Amino acid sequence: MKTWFKRILIGLVVLVVVAVVGLAIFLLTFDPNAYKYKLEELVQERYHRTLTIDGEIELSLFPRIGLSVQGVSLSEANSTENFASIESTRLAVAVWPLLSNSFVVDHVAISGFKARVVRGKDGQFNFSNLVGGTAPVVATPANPAEAIAGAAQTAAQALTNGTSPAARNNMQIDIAGLDLKDGEVLLQDEMSGMAVAVTKINANTGRVTFNQPFDVRLTARVEGGNPRIDANLTGQALLTLDPSAKRYAAQKLDLRMDGKLPGAEAKSLAMRGNLAFNGQKSALDVAGLELVFQGDITDPAARATGVEASVAMPKLSIDPHKSQLQIEKLAVRAKGGVADGPFEFAVDAPALNISPTQATGEALTGRVRISGLDATFGLNGISGNATELDIKEAKLDSTSKNGERIVKLTFASPLSLNLLQRKGGLSGLRGDVSITDPGLPKGNLQIPVIGSLNVDLLKDQANSKINAVLEGGKFDLSADITKLSDAPQVNFALAVDTLDLDKLVPPVAAAPAKPPADGKKDENKPAQPAPAKPADDSINLSALVGPSVNGTLKVGKLVVRGLKADDVAAAVKLDRGKLDISSLTAGLYGGKLAGAMSVDAAQGNQLATKMSLAGIAIEPLLMDLAQKNVLSGTGSLALDLKTGGANGYAMKSNLGGTLQVRLRDGAVKGINLTQTLRELKAALKPESQDETVAADTSKQTEFSEMDADLAFTKGVASVKRLNVVSPLLRVTQGDPATIDFVKEELDLVARARVVNPAADPEGKELIDLKDVTIPVHVKGPFDKPTYTLLWKDAIGGILKRSLENKLREAVTGKGKGGAAVDKALKGLLGK
Repeated sequence: MKTWFKRILIGLVVLVVVAVVGLAIFLLTFDPNAYKYKLEELVQERYHRTLTIDGEIELSLFPRIGLSVQGVSLSEANSTENFASIESTRLAVAVWPLLSNSFVVDHVAISGFKARVVRGKDGQFNFSNLVGGTAPVVATPANPAEAIAGAAQTAAQALTNGTSPAARNNMQIDIAGLDLKDGEVLLQDEMSGMAVAVTKINANTGRVTFNQPFDVRLTARVEGGNPRIDANLTGQALLTLDPSAKRYAAQKLDLRMDGKLPGAEAKSLAMRGNLAFNGQKSALDVAGLELVFQGDITDPAARATGVEASVAMPKLSIDPHKSQLQIEKLAVRAKGGVADGPFEFAVDAPALNISPTQATGEALTGRVRISGLDATFGLNGISGNATELDIKEAKLDSTSKNGERIVKLTFASPLSLNLLQRKGGLSGLRGDVSITDPGLPKGNLQIPVIGSLNVDLLKDQANSKINAVLEGGKFDLSADITKLSDAPQVNFALAVDTLDLDKLVPPVAAAPAKPPADGKKDENKPAQPAPAKPADDSINLSALVGPSVNGTLKVGKLVVRGLKADDVAAAVKLDRGKLDISSLTAGLYGGKLAGAMSVDAAQGNQLATKMSLAGIAIEPLLMDLAQKNVLSGTGSLALDLKTGGANGYAMKSNLGGTLQVRLRDGAVKGINLTQTLRELKAALKPESQDETVAADTSKQTEFSEMDADLAFTKGVASVKRLNVVSPLLRVTQGDPATIDFVKEELDLVARARVVNPAADPEGKELIDLKDVTIPVHVKGPFDKPTYTLLWKDAIGGILKRSLENKLREAVTGKGKGGAAVDKALKGLLGK
């Protein structure tokens, strides 16, 4: 027995010695770099990528399998450009746990990791062939190079697909910790043109084991994008990953950002709370979540400063598979400042529980206060179930103040939602609009409203009908909307008996000009060539860009900015920011209007109009449109004008086109030219100088015909033709003959000529002016022009005509020889 025991003991000793010697020989002779090129060939063969390992591979096998490598890079598929690279990496795997079916990594350290992730125009990522082009490697590797390649592919699939191939014999993976230093990831999206760089990535973890929580800490900087992002990111959480069950959780989550974000400048953006996601059920559980923002909103559509906003959500549970939703004590708060003053916003949802069998909850309430507006809204009486959700009343109450005008809105309707079919509607919308304003005829205006609204998100469409009583007449609007999620397309029909937009939306009064500090005019300050552009003169038509609209409108009586029209009809089309109003017809100040106009917001607010007006009374038209009483008469206008610009000043400066005026039986206000000629003629002397008279709105020059053709260039109209006819006078254009709508100034020479003194009872006083052209220079601002009679240009002709008339009277009064003398005088005077 002892002999056999000795033999066994000696054999074991020899076996151990042989194993130790063999292991020593293997450690002394094994060179992992011998497989480096084999690994590079394998990667090129499988993925058509170039793997480059510039540094030496250092490998130890006991007591841990240790791997250290430097200068590793992987190219893009079929390209020499880098996809990813690592300056250095180091890891160690414990040997003994492998015998107990556990894969224990002592520590992983990665330094200088860089990657470029690109989504191409075809929607494919540049790493797609690494994770989807080849089946997971589960076969026994033939050599260490194949083992490393298979492990890399398996890890990539686990990260991207959320699952990893079943490990042999249910091997447990345990990583003692991970350190990542100076990482950088560039994200590019060729479909959207977006590029974002995540740089200065530093991360470390605690012990990482699937289905066990572990600590993660991260810092990074995010730059790029359009809109621009340039912010710092820090975060920490207790993560739990279970890829095989598709379960992921983040407890004690604390993420923070500061810097430039899309549409905002964040002093601080923080998210704290607990999250859990079940990928198999698409279920999300949130507990104690809090989102806090401090900073400024820089989006041009909603600029705000000093914003403090928060979302508190103690509990949120969503399980689409079970059709369950639970919310408790949701609270949203925001406050800050906008251009018109401070604002506040609040929403509270104390409790909401929705399941396949029932839906219950407390009332949702909200409030908005901003710049004279105070609005409250709410949802009351929640019932039904997850399929058919019924809300007894959806309500909106608001009060807005603008000067002495107070507008109150009250609307309420039952609300039904089919969550499964993703559609809903307001079936019985009822409300009232109350406008109180001392400027209204009775001090107030009441508008009762009824209607309905239906939305179907699966079909991506909606429709609405609104009926109201407006000033005793009907207001009917119907609309159908498609492509809600993309660029909405709207088809509508509007029919209104009476629509007075000046009552509903009064024009904003212009701010009075500020006088100098001492209240006196600065006499030494030179006159400006053009008025300065008003600070609030911008024209924002960005709302026209996006939706597509087709429709018709019919209005029995229309008032807009003082302009009055009857029987208005038009076809409206809006597409890609261009608004076309065609087939426009209306009754206008005793006449008819016909034409079309367009506005293109996508091309710098380009505006074009081509209209004809026939039988129009010009005096009330100008009074209502421009508040100027300068011209009367009845006739026609034909205009073909174009302009464009970001503000009113630019619109006037870019005005071009033509205008034709044909008026009959009217008058030019501001001067009685016949009376002025009589008065100045009575005082006429050979040495008389030019005489200037101020405009007087109580005086006018009557005419039987007025024809005028104007050509506009850069806001300045040149009078190409002017012909004013009265029994006594004829008036034509002279030089200069311009009307500057930018500076709102006149610089026009009118050539007046007395043609028939006998047509006026007092025309005998003007007999000496017959057939003599007298230039009249009209100059100055529209409101206060001056009229200068240029006697010096006409004095010679007037004196000749006066001498001729006196000699004729003397001679012709003596007898029959008068005709011969008259003929001789004409020859002498050259007449």
